[in-house]
Amino acid sequence: MAPQPRVQFNNRTWITPSIPTPPQRRRTPLSDWDIVMFKSYTPLLLFYTNENKDPDFMNTDILTTSLASVLDDFYPLAGRLIDIGNGRDEIDNCDAGVLFQEAEYQGELEKFKENGYLPNQMDYHRLFPIHFYCDAQDPLLAVQITRFLDGGVALGIMMLHKIADMYSICFFMDAWSKKARGVDYAKASFKRDLVSFPVSTSVTDEALAHYREEHLVAREDTTHIVRMDPNQSKYSRTSPNGPMPLKSIILEFDADSLRQCKKDAHTPEMIANKNWVSTKDSLLAMLMRSIARSRKVMKDQPIKMIVSVNGRTKMKYNKEMDYYFGNWMISRSISITQTELEQTKLMNTALAVRQHIGNVKLELFHGISKLYSIHEDMTVNYLTYQPNSSVQSTASDVSMLPFWKQDFGFGCPDRTRGYITFGGNGCLIIFGRSDESSSESMYDVQLQLDADSMQRFIEDPDIQKYSTRILY
Repeated sequence: MAPQPRVQFNNRTWITPSIPTPPQRRRTPLSDWDIVMFKSYTPLLLFYTNENKDPDFMNTDILTTSLASVLDDFYPLAGRLIDIGNGRDEIDNCDAGVLFQEAEYQGELEKFKENGYLPNQMDYHRLFPIHFYCDAQDPLLAVQITRFLDGGVALGIMMLHKIADMYSICFFMDAWSKKARGVDYAKASFKRDLVSFPVSTSVTDEALAHYREEHLVAREDTTHIVRMDPNQSKYSRTSPNGPMPLKSIILEFDADSLRQCKKDAHTPEMIANKNWVSTKDSLLAMLMRSIARSRKVMKDQPIKMIVSVNGRTKMKYNKEMDYYFGNWMISRSISITQTELEQTKLMNTALAVRQHIGNVKLELFHGISKLYSIHEDMTVNYLTYQPNSSVQSTASDVSMLPFWKQDFGFGCPDRTRGYITFGGNGCLIIFGRSDESSSESMYDVQLQLDADSMQRFIEDPDIQKYSTRILY
């Protein structure tokens, strides 16, 4: 008899709005920033420990009833994409529903908690109800609740990137969890004119350069195509002729280690002149330098890190943007060589991070928006996928989004994780986390690298110095 899988699915249903969406809301247009985005799902995992062994923990009826109710206001999530021509899609608010799936995991969540919920120790793949968007009938949002033997729960979320960025996902999760607790929540705005560019917008050289970079047809990087790992399983996901096996780790940073990292990113002169770099800039700079040192490349080969910037932070004068649901993020690139690493310090890189990320202006967003409007056929504006490699990594900073507060009436999640296998060699996510004993910021960094680079990264002196805990 074949062994049973660790995850067994036992229920699958479709959740529709509790009140049918009226005809006048039949269609929801997408902004140009949505249209150029990939038709791929953004994954999110929240782990809830059941310390009191409550048999009614994360009750299914409460979750599904509150989901149906919150969809009354987030009705496009229950719809489906439709092609309206010229490379454009809209959401048909047909109430086809959100996929909701239940499963059981043959293991105890507390044991996985001890090791930081590492992806290589858990079957992450089966903690989600769907992985690829393949058909117009596929859902825009899919949810899976997986129950462990000790009563703990993993809540897996997949939302289509074409309709929402990570800020929007968190906004929806906050509304859903508050509805489950019977608390008032903020309603989303789907007004696309909020991200329209002013008539007076001019396309700057910076906007043009950014547009060209995101639409660059990149040559295939073969530097990561190397020997077969002798310890690689015959049926593992990477083939002998494909990329090296990827490894994932979790880095934990507490308040003390973050303070030390920030302190080391300042010189006495900077402090005297009040020339501050933030804790986040210091952390990103340190991680960027450590990743670059771990790569086996030529000394003068630029190694790029791509970081996303939330456009809502550039429109603080417009409070309605706090509720905007859709894509409004931009990517910024920072490069460094190993030669430059030897000649500079953490402070230099932290200042570069601040310059490239913190100084992004709203005019850049508007300039790119105007470039999107030049062509009637939007397919020419679709973003070009450039896979991570030994010379490129991506950093997704979602630490300011309060995923750790998503309480459905049974307590807040212990940890948040992403499913970054699809991100390839050099995918990094920064999550915020809470601690009842402290109100200060603490972060978990989830990172994926090829096996050789990962070993060098773990041994990097800065990683050893600043990380509170390294889990791998």
